[in-house]
Amino acid sequence: MAMRPSPIVALNRAIAIAQSEGPERGLDEIEKIADRDRLATYPFHFAALGELEFRRGRSEIAREHFRAAVAQARNPMERRLFEKRISAC
Repeated sequence: MAMRPSPIVALNRAIAIAQSEGPERGLDEIEKIADRDRLATYPFHFAALGELEFRRGRSEIAREHFRAAVAQARNPMERRLFEKRISAC
């Protein structure tokens, strides 16, 4: 973040924090991302939200995030990955 701050770097940081400190903490960090609106077309933003909500046991919210990720998917592989996560929810 110190070398090349960006919303995507901040998202990756939030995911790493979630891995070590839990999904709630990761979601808090995602909420704090500056210029988060720049992630509106980035499918992995929605996928991260979906994964963290799924880990919190909030399957319906997770499904909605994964559906948003499918809508933003840039290729068939991404789409399949997100559709599998929807099924897992």
